[in-house]
Amino acid sequence: MIAIFFRNLARDLTRQPMRTILTLSGVIWGTFSVILLIALGESVGKAQRKRFHGMGEGIVLMFPSQTTLPYKGFQKGKPIRITPEQVENIPDKVSDIEIISPEFVRSCRMRYERQEFLNTVRGINPPFARMRNIIPAKGRFINPLDMKERRRVCLIGDVLATDLFTTIDPLGKSIFIEGVPFTVIGVMAKKLQNSNYNGNRDERCAFIPWTTYSALYGDKYVSNIIFRPLDFNRSAEVTQEIKNHLSKLIGFDPQDPDAIAVWDTLEMEKSFQTFFMAFNVFLGIIGSFTLLVGGVGVASIMMVVVEERGREIGVKLAVGARRRTILFQFFSESLTIMLIGGLIGFAFSGVVVRLVQSMPETVTEFVGTPQISPLVAVSSISILLLIGTIAGYIPARNAASTNPIAALRK
Repeated sequence: MIAIFFRNLARDLTRQPMRTILTLSGVIWGTFSVILLIALGESVGKAQRKRFHGMGEGIVLMFPSQTTLPYKGFQKGKPIRITPEQVENIPDKVSDIEIISPEFVRSCRMRYERQEFLNTVRGINPPFARMRNIIPAKGRFINPLDMKERRRVCLIGDVLATDLFTTIDPLGKSIFIEGVPFTVIGVMAKKLQNSNYNGNRDERCAFIPWTTYSALYGDKYVSNIIFRPLDFNRSAEVTQEIKNHLSKLIGFDPQDPDAIAVWDTLEMEKSFQTFFMAFNVFLGIIGSFTLLVGGVGVASIMMVVVEERGREIGVKLAVGARRRTILFQFFSESLTIMLIGGLIGFAFSGVVVRLVQSMPETVTEFVGTPQISPLVAVSSISILLLIGTIAGYIPARNAASTNPIAALRK
């Protein structure tokens, strides 16, 4: 039975070779387009999320500003000033905080021998590195002893290290930050980062203990607070609890929307996910239209086959063949043609994906590295089967509805 099926299929395909080649090429190109477009959309989304997480994952930033509502005798316009000690004590009063750090930010001149650059200095505490995904490629990050002794030590970004030291190993060397010597104890590993706040991106920053920063520059009040909640879904509630606590210490209305500006990166990440989901659906629809052209070709060739094999269909029906048997026969042939073209399209797309994966990272940095993941494969196969089912059912239904008497008279 199977041998007869494939013999009939081969006969139908070889009767009109040019028509068959054009039809298969449409299916191949359509499958190729669907897979590559969906894979590219997924890789771009992953690359952008990775770059976004370069700033930190699940973090919330709070920027002290000034009040816009009067509160207990204080007129609006009162500046909100928060000390680093108050920030360090917040976890004792507010639960569900995993990590928190005060942060001072300042632009400073940094010099090593004759190399001098104007970049950003950040005064922070040791847990800051975990929130901001700062991983030392060499050396280490700030530790509690550095904080306690107010040591003049720093970890520097990888680009800043190259700018200052070129090919020299920075570890143990001294750089001058606004004329004050600091010992380099670490160099940050290279990371992708497409978002930032207050100053340069991390690759061009120097990170020092906030205790040292405050002692050197005399700044009493933090530039901002950064924290990460234990439960990402409760970030808004935890933020409000922090506002409530600080409002009691400083004296402002906790419902004042402008007293402390908030940037919840989780909200932006949700927007990213929604956008790229819609982007992937859009690319899938575009690829589906291309594959639909191939499906129309398959339906067309099978309509011709039904017409040419009308007498054969009439004989089968006359000797007792069921109409559903005829429908299944031609539907199977149509779907097989779609699957053959789909397999070839999968093979071609796999070769192209391999070629892209072998390209240098600098080429694929922004779009990511596409790969045929289970999601891409399932999505592509689903689209292929859907179009193949529609393209095969129409000619198969015409074949099954053939009038045997009229077919035999032809």
